[in-house]
Amino acid sequence: MSYYVLNDYEHRGTLIRSEGRKSFKYDKERGWVRTGIMAQFRFPDSPVYDSYYEVTEEQASKIMEQK
Repeated sequence: MSYYVLNDYEHRGTLIRSEGRKSFKYDKERGWVRTGIMAQFRFPDSPVYDSYYEVTEEQASKIMEQK
């Protein structure tokens, strides 16, 4: 399991949990919600390609507490 924080203008600060090919976005009210958003961040021709950074599980927990 990996955790990422999106860093593009529209989604800046969004926390993503990735489990293989499945991705989940953290929502304060709903918890982890399945999403396909990471596909555009990993597609080389996308304008938001590589606009994210990886965080540890501990860092992800702190981010969730702040939301």
